[in-house]
Amino acid sequence: MVTTPVPSDNARGEEELLKQGWTRQFLASGSRLQEASESYASIGLEVHLEPAQAKDLACSECQPPQPSATVEGWYVIYTRPKVGAKSAPNDMDDLW
Repeated sequence: MVTTPVPSDNARGEEELLKQGWTRQFLASGSRLQEASESYASIGLEVHLEPAQAKDLACSECQPPQPSATVEGWYVIYTRPKVGAKSAPNDMDDLW
């Protein structure tokens, strides 16, 4: 199940999300956002979307970040294992 984006005025700080077990993945918009969210959900992860802030997209060397401004259409994807989910065996170990 994919969570819907929350309004920017309710956006939680990244520190709080990390405390709750969320892992920041990456920024996306449009069809890439939908594709990534569905892919994470299909492998059994919870998905949470936070509106991207200007500081998430800005190049700190090119322009000063504006931390309070959200960027329309862009979201930061966070994932975490579903509550009560069993840990899957690490099939990657067989590759090495």
